[in-house]
Amino acid sequence: MNRKSLLRHSRQIARIEATRSRRQLAHSSVLRALVVLVVVGLAIGSGIAAYGFGTMVRSGQATLPLDTLYLVATGGVLAVLVGIVQRTSRLAERLNTDHLLTTVSARAVVLGVVLAVARRTAVRIAPTAVSVTVGFAVGVGSPVTVLTLLVAVAGLFALTALVGVCLSFAIELLTTRSPRFRRYKNVFVVIGFFLVIVGWSTVGGDLLTGGVLGRLGSAMPPAWFVDLGLLGSPAGPEGWLRGLGALALVVTGLPVLTVVTTVLATRVWETEPVSAAVLHRSRSLVGAGLAERLFAGHVSRPVLTVARKRWLQERRVPQALLMVGYLPLIVLFVLFPALAAGGALLAPILFAFLFATGTGFAFGMQPISTEYSSLPMTLTTITGDQFVRGTMLSGVAIGTPVTTLGTLLLATQAGSPVGNLEAVALGLTGGVLSICGVAVAAVIGMRVSSRELVPAPVPLTSVTMYAEVGSAGFLRMGSLLGLLALVCLPAVCGYLPVVFESGSTMVGVPSVVVRVGSLVVTTLLAGGISIITYQRAVRRFDQYTLS
Repeated sequence: MNRKSLLRHSRQIARIEATRSRRQLAHSSVLRALVVLVVVGLAIGSGIAAYGFGTMVRSGQATLPLDTLYLVATGGVLAVLVGIVQRTSRLAERLNTDHLLTTVSARAVVLGVVLAVARRTAVRIAPTAVSVTVGFAVGVGSPVTVLTLLVAVAGLFALTALVGVCLSFAIELLTTRSPRFRRYKNVFVVIGFFLVIVGWSTVGGDLLTGGVLGRLGSAMPPAWFVDLGLLGSPAGPEGWLRGLGALALVVTGLPVLTVVTTVLATRVWETEPVSAAVLHRSRSLVGAGLAERLFAGHVSRPVLTVARKRWLQERRVPQALLMVGYLPLIVLFVLFPALAAGGALLAPILFAFLFATGTGFAFGMQPISTEYSSLPMTLTTITGDQFVRGTMLSGVAIGTPVTTLGTLLLATQAGSPVGNLEAVALGLTGGVLSICGVAVAAVIGMRVSSRELVPAPVPLTSVTMYAEVGSAGFLRMGSLLGLLALVCLPAVCGYLPVVFESGSTMVGVPSVVVRVGSLVVTTLLAGGISIITYQRAVRRFDQYTLS
């Protein structure tokens, strides 16, 4: 296929995809008109602002904030890149490659995808980019700046579009090869976004105030295109090496990325995708392993088998991770107001409450649904004592060490000095609360009838499992949250300054004694409730029927 026919086929594919996109039911004429108004209004406003800033630069009233421009360019490229990856993924799902590849080459299809995605993205951002370019160039009084800015914007956009399509096909190839990544792809995205937010909130302020972020942005490739665009401006950066480097990056990067994207796309279209239900590194529930080495001789084989089965389920489909996703709501509506009222001394107790609740959500709330496929065999082969102990072991072995150590570490870092005895007491209280959370969750989860379970997709995965739908599940979670809050109430009250200070004055003992006493009350209460709920969960399992 010669170059002329290659381009003709690519443009035809892009035109067909654009027509198909316009004909989608969700894209109404009213919505399109609203988008046009927003794009035109943004372009006009941005152009006027750019012209005003250009005149200020020409008169010497302002200078070009290069570090800010570098950061804006880098952030804009990342935003466009994410959008292009998502659009490419959606387009590839409806692309009939089985028919296309019998008439045109893979390179023509790839270029058609690139043109379709780039065209849709450019329609939204090109008016603003051109308006800003022309407005700034007219403002600084340099016609050459129009040319250099347009070349820089066009080159950067073309490179970003091709990189986005390449990344999309690379992700798709990975999902066709790995059953685990195919199941967890969206989970990984959510975790990555959460880590970025946490990392930014932790160090973002220091990076901004220290100027590190500006220097980092100036070293990124998008900064080269900023220098290229400002070559024609009298107020632009000195030197032209980075501008020429941007041109070289476009000239060499576009053909290389085209070849790489074509290879990846061909592999995707020619590879039979694995099913999300394919087992990945399956292991026996009764064979040798880490759990066997840690717990053999301490717990019975049926108890350990129940726990290992739960861990194996979690490794295949991270239900616990998704259940723990509700914890930010607790942080927002419970922990922040409590911290504002009680100060930093309350942080260890609130941390213990949060992680105890999370452990209960993750490993105790769904004992019936996780056993649904083998529930008849489970009910007839083991006793309630063995099942409940195994369920509790699966949560306690993971949640209790984290809760205990986290509470202990946070106690030593509290706003007011905490002695060794009080820190140890806080850690022990956190561990007992974690056990209590799993026990209470187990007895609540045992109330679910197997007839109420229906096939439901697991959020952020491609897996379907049996689960309880509707508001009943949220009410059970609220029951666990409320009961654990009541258990923690003595400790929370004991750590309020108005309580331990007045109690210390009235009784004539140090305030630390009042606080430790409140921890003892909470610990005893949690231990007693754990025993009671454990016994009730055992009885419910023994009396459970499928009819």
